[in-house]
Amino acid sequence: MDLLEILNQQPQGIAELTSDEGRYLFLNRKEIELRGLSESALKGSSIFNLFNQEQAKQLRELFQQCSNASTDQPIYFHYQKDDLYFEMRLVKHGENILSTLSDVTAQQELKNQLAQNQETIKCLDDAVNGANIGCWDFYPQEGRIIANKTWVTQKRYKDDEFREDDSLFSEVIDGLERWSSIVHPDDLEPTVELIEKHLNGETEIYDAKFRMICGDGKWRWIHDVGRVFLRDKNGNAIRMNGVHIDITEARTLEEKIEKLAVTDALTDLFNRRNFQYLSQAVLERAKRQKTYFCLLILDVDHFKAYNDTYGHLKGDHVLKKVSQALKDNIRQGEDYCFRVGGEEFAVVFTQESKEAADIFANRIRQKIEKLKIPHKENSANQFITVSMGLSCTQNLTDKTQVSDLYKRADKLLYQAKENGRNQLVSKSY
Repeated sequence: MDLLEILNQQPQGIAELTSDEGRYLFLNRKEIELRGLSESALKGSSIFNLFNQEQAKQLRELFQQCSNASTDQPIYFHYQKDDLYFEMRLVKHGENILSTLSDVTAQQELKNQLAQNQETIKCLDDAVNGANIGCWDFYPQEGRIIANKTWVTQKRYKDDEFREDDSLFSEVIDGLERWSSIVHPDDLEPTVELIEKHLNGETEIYDAKFRMICGDGKWRWIHDVGRVFLRDKNGNAIRMNGVHIDITEARTLEEKIEKLAVTDALTDLFNRRNFQYLSQAVLERAKRQKTYFCLLILDVDHFKAYNDTYGHLKGDHVLKKVSQALKDNIRQGEDYCFRVGGEEFAVVFTQESKEAADIFANRIRQKIEKLKIPHKENSANQFITVSMGLSCTQNLTDKTQVSDLYKRADKLLYQAKENGRNQLVSKSY
C-alpha cells in the first residue's frame, strides 16, 4: 500500500494551503468530499471563500497565528455548516499550512478510497507527519512491527525508547509484545480478534478503534486501519501494513454531540432520530466481518394498563429501569439500543450465530422480569415483562435495507404478543 493509497483512504481531509491566501496546493479525496465541491473547483481556490464573513475572519487569524508560530504546535478551528460540525487542525509546514479536516458530528465509518498520484509523493510524505499519522508494517509470523517516528510520538513516547533507530521506518523494540502492553486491557481481546479475522482472510480490511496508554499517562483513542498485502503460497499472511490515527478529540466531541442531539431525555438511550444511522453502521460492520446483523424490538407488556393503574410517574420509572437493563447487557461501542416509541425499544447488534443472538435477547428479557416491578394488570405475569421480536440476517448485500429488517422484527414482535407475551419470537433470514 503506497503513501497515496494510505492518505486517500483516511476519514480525514488532508490539504496543503498557502499561509497568506489559503489557496489549495494539494488535497486528498476526503477533503473534496467533505467540502462538497469538485476537485477542479477547489484546486487553486482560497479556502476562506468557503466560509461566511465571520468564520473567514477567524480562520484568517488562525492562519496568521499558525504561520508566525516558532513550533509546529497544532491550532484547531471548529465550525458548523448546516447540521454538521467540523474540526480543522492547522500545522505550520515551511511557508505553507497543513490542514486536516474531520467531520465530528457522529461516529465515522471509514470508507476506503484508493487512487494513484505518484507526482505528489513528497507532499504526501510531509502531510503524513503534519497530520500526525503513524504508519506501520506488521510481520505476523515473526511478531515484528516496523513503524515511522509518528507512530511513536503521536502516543507521547520518546522515539529512542520505542524504535531501534531514527530512520524513516524502523523496527519497534519487542514488536507485537510492546504493542499489546500499551493497548487498554478491555480493548485488547476484541482488537486481536479483528486482526486474526483479517489475517485469516475473513475480512477485506482490518479496521479497529481502541485505547492506548500514552507517555503522558493518559489513554487516547486510536483508529487502526490496515490490510494484508503479502501471503505465501498456502495463503498465510506474511506482511500487513496500515496506519494509526489519533481520534481522541474527535471521539470526545462526537460523544458530546450525540448525547445532546440523539438521546431520549427520559431514558438516556438513543432516540429514533439516530436509529437509521447507527443501524446502518452496524449493518456495514456485520457485512465486513461476515457476522449476523441482528435487530431486536421489544415492547413493555400492557404498558397503557400499567400507566392507568399506577400513574405516569411510575410508568416513567419503568421505562428507565427497562432502559438500564438494555444498557447493562450490550457491548459498549459495538451494540446500540434505542427508545423508538412510547414503550417500544430496539437493539441492533452482531452475533456469530442465530442461537447466540437468541441467548442475548432472552438474557435481556429475563433481566427485565427479574426486576420484579409489580404489574397486576399484566396477563403474562404479575410483574413487568416485555415481548420481543428478533430478526437475524447474515446474507447481507448492498440492497439490504434497515427499514425492511425493522418490519420483519416488528412482525415477530406482534407474534410474541399474540402467543401470550413475555417471550421472544425470532427468525433468521
